[in-house]
Amino acid sequence: MGVFDGGGGVGGCWVEVKPLITSELGPANFVAILDALYDLGKPYRFLMVDTKDSLVRGRQLVRFFFQFPDPQTQKLMSNIIKTLIDVEVTSTNPPEQSYLVNLELELAKNYALSIINWQEKHTLNFIDRLVASIAGSDSCIEIVAQADPNAALNIQNYLFEKIHPAPSIGKECLNQGLNLVGTISQKPSSARSAKPQGPSKFDPDVRESVKDAKLKLCSKLFTCQIVIRSNCVQTAQTLRHALPACMNQFRTFRTQKKLQGISGILGAPSRYVLRNNVFCRLWWGLPLGIVLFGTVGGLFDPLDFIGSSFKVGEGVFLCLIAVLAVCLFVGFRKRYPIVLCTQELVQIIGLPTATEKLSIPLGRVPLARMQLGSEPRLSLESNFSVMEKLES
Repeated sequence: MGVFDGGGGVGGCWVEVKPLITSELGPANFVAILDALYDLGKPYRFLMVDTKDSLVRGRQLVRFFFQFPDPQTQKLMSNIIKTLIDVEVTSTNPPEQSYLVNLELELAKNYALSIINWQEKHTLNFIDRLVASIAGSDSCIEIVAQADPNAALNIQNYLFEKIHPAPSIGKECLNQGLNLVGTISQKPSSARSAKPQGPSKFDPDVRESVKDAKLKLCSKLFTCQIVIRSNCVQTAQTLRHALPACMNQFRTFRTQKKLQGISGILGAPSRYVLRNNVFCRLWWGLPLGIVLFGTVGGLFDPLDFIGSSFKVGEGVFLCLIAVLAVCLFVGFRKRYPIVLCTQELVQIIGLPTATEKLSIPLGRVPLARMQLGSEPRLSLESNFSVMEKLES
């Protein structure tokens, strides 16, 4: 996983994407573009930012930017974007703005569950709601993403656990107790006589979760990092609620209240494998190890709590252990990574369809296209002039 630096300020290799005034964009208009980015396998950044209009005083515009890791990718993707949809793509850096509130997001549940409803036909564009929410708020939504086909392994593990659930310790003890009672009374217990049936056959929530995860497993996956930047916590939370949600949703992982701008360094987003499998267990593993080491080494005796030989130093030692456990729990708590498929990501990365109702800049129509569109009008005007001459 490389880290790419585009230079000073907000970095280089940026392009701004503007829909043309003649564009007729539909929902999920960036599907083909995201597929192309998936095939490249490089990280990229999408920025939806509310900024001041440089031409009209007091006017705010929502602008859309892409950042790519190198000039070759920038040139290639610029040509692909202009070819696939009716937009103007210019090599422009986003405005250098700083924000007091920075919300780092995570998913509320395992990323095997989707933030969209697969059965629903998306006739409305979620981007329109995002643009309407961000307009006039001096905020921005920053998304860093990269293709991650290896993320499918966690979805496979999730499906296996749902389809073949491991019995809990309490349930297993209950079944063993019922079996023992049945053996003594020479009657088959209800737990032993019942046929083993997985919860997926009965629980509708589990059945829907498995169905949702299977659909996501068959899709192209992107590991993402999403940050909402604003100058007000309430505004940032409003933008978070404007993001799509279904069986899964976004929630705030961390809120940083310090002046920050958009970083020029484009790094690969993480699934936090080491954090979620090792570091998140330190809050109980490390204090327990210290206590066991002290007990074996004769520095600490847990039986002193029972008798009257309890020492003040040992109490202070335990308090310090408890503080360490709390600090480790807060500092290394589990973070659910954001892994989205193309159908989900396109509800966040894209262009609005209601261009005539939203405050967004529009691109210039290419000259060749204007000439083609003006030919019928010129011929019609010439026909009128010929008719006037005949009448006179």
